[in-house]
Amino acid sequence: MSEEEGKTFIDTSAKDRKPIKPANDGSGKKRDGIYIIIILLLLLGAGYMGYMLSENNKQINECSNEKIELENEMVSLNEMMYDQGLDMGNDVKQNLQNMLTMYDKMGSDNNQMNDSIAAQKEKIQNLILELDDAKGDKQHYMSKVYKLEKETETLRSIMKDYIRTIDSLNTINGVLTENLSATMQDLDNMTESRNDFQNQTEELSDKVNKGSKLTAFGFTSEGIKEKGSGSYKETERASRCTHVRSCFSLGENSIASSGNKTVYMRVITPGGSVLNSSNANALTTEGGQSLLYSDKKTVNYQNKAVDLCIFHELATELDEGDYIAEIYCEGVKIGSDSFVLK
Repeated sequence: MSEEEGKTFIDTSAKDRKPIKPANDGSGKKRDGIYIIIILLLLLGAGYMGYMLSENNKQINECSNEKIELENEMVSLNEMMYDQGLDMGNDVKQNLQNMLTMYDKMGSDNNQMNDSIAAQKEKIQNLILELDDAKGDKQHYMSKVYKLEKETETLRSIMKDYIRTIDSLNTINGVLTENLSATMQDLDNMTESRNDFQNQTEELSDKVNKGSKLTAFGFTSEGIKEKGSGSYKETERASRCTHVRSCFSLGENSIASSGNKTVYMRVITPGGSVLNSSNANALTTEGGQSLLYSDKKTVNYQNKAVDLCIFHELATELDEGDYIAEIYCEGVKIGSDSFVLK
């Protein structure tokens, strides 16, 4: 558009010309492709993380179920121990009452002997009262019965001495002798019952001891190569390995002791030897056996599941073949894994 001598002119010569499109150098398509690849990688990573989370949740649920089963078993065993304690307590009480009856039937012309018998009867009566009072304490009743049973055995020995003394003086009659035999049989039966209970107590202690041990799961064991930057890269080539690494999780256990725990790794070669940096690297098992270990790590365990990795730096080049990584804690093998180097 232009103005000339007061008139306005509009230039229409450009209306038939095609618009000029910006040059397309292909950079937009490349950028879109990169975005798509990133999104796919993110989706794959999210899927893998979801799978691993599902597996971990499954293992945690299994550990929780085992814990609940163990706790229920412990409650059941405690109830069984209390019921057995009641039966054993009734036997102890009956034997004490039998001893009182026998002391009532004893008589002697010796005043000193009679005073001693009266003192023993008072001790027996106090034990009966103590036994009745202990019934309200379910947690400690069994141990109380066991203690009183020991004291009853002592009183039994004393009573035998009195009987022998009175018998030697020909002051005991046939009825008392018959009652004595029956009481002795009752006491022998009580001793047998006590021995059975001790065996059951030992079995319960073994179960509790096994239940308090840690477990390891979710293993990833492999050979790795240390880069110049200090980072690590997984490798299946034995000749390229600079370290061996085993990563895993310690399971949740509410009845295990908490605090710092030393976890040991033993890497067993295809030839059966154990990789180690020193022959002084030895751990002692629960059975007293001394074993070489490759490396160890201390972890603060608070009864919850915890993840950790143990590294072993290699001193020599590894052989090709199958390797085993065993994990020990508190003298017990709590898990193992295997991997192959080519």
